[in-house]
Amino acid sequence: MFNHQSVAIRFIGLFIVVLLLIGSAYYLTLQNVYYTQLKSQAQTIVDNVDAFGAWVSQYGRVWVKDDPSSYLGTIAVVEAPAAGAKAPAPRSKAAAVEQKIIHFYSKNPALAQREFSEAIARSSSPAKFRMTSDNFMNPLNKPDAFEEEALRVIKDKKTSEYDMITPTGYRYARALYHKKSCIACHGDPAAAPADVTTRYGTKAGFGFKEGDVAGVISVNIPTKSLAETSFRVVGIPQLVLVLAAFVAAFLFIKLVVVNPIKRLTNAADKVSVGENAELGLEKVNPKSANEVHQLAFSINRLRTSLVLVMQRMKGKDGPT
Repeated sequence: MFNHQSVAIRFIGLFIVVLLLIGSAYYLTLQNVYYTQLKSQAQTIVDNVDAFGAWVSQYGRVWVKDDPSSYLGTIAVVEAPAAGAKAPAPRSKAAAVEQKIIHFYSKNPALAQREFSEAIARSSSPAKFRMTSDNFMNPLNKPDAFEEEALRVIKDKKTSEYDMITPTGYRYARALYHKKSCIACHGDPAAAPADVTTRYGTKAGFGFKEGDVAGVISVNIPTKSLAETSFRVVGIPQLVLVLAAFVAAFLFIKLVVVNPIKRLTNAADKVSVGENAELGLEKVNPKSANEVHQLAFSINRLRTSLVLVMQRMKGKDGPT
């Protein structure tokens, strides 16, 4: 049925099919680019968190002032006098007590990174991260379903990362490996620092060796639908250009192919019944590569042949 339609109608159908194919290719390409961008963003976040942990590790611990909310160890320091001033010698024990005492609290790399993640969770940043393990000390670091699966896959398949799209967004996890400096707190619980065992006990978070998977840095990035993303990439100007391309192609088919063929078809009909037909070949080069021109020349040759045949037939039918 479609074969009986005009070339213009068939071209419109073909254009729609081509547009659908291009749209599908665009959708798949956009999907791949979007997910690649999400993964790259998650990897950058993990790199920054890992770098922060490495910075804390080079000092063993960091000490913060007046923050007893979460810490391992604590020390009290007498505030030094201002620069250039001499501290007066205390005249009594009471005067010594009046001297200002500053408390410092220590945080190891894991604790510092967890508090960093909590600060990010309270911020307006859409991307969130946390550190977790299947052998955790702190109950706050208990893994969720995705993180449990990530830990299982990373250990079973000996890979370093795991990601997937979930109802809550794009999830990414990268393995953390115990370094030599970590084993002091996470190796033998009997050899662990007293402040670690005092705060977290000796039942969980121990028994690791150097190179073991300590856990993962888990990243959660909200995702948008590909339809929404597509409309942000393809706007009115792009759609106008696509429409302009269709109109240009349609006009070309209409003016260069369909209309000339209709004209030649009418001319051929007239030639077939012996009528005179205008083929418009006066200014056309016989060597033209245009197929429509060659068709016109063929019809012209056919007309000449028919005239000769008719003349011969009249000659044979005349008086002898």
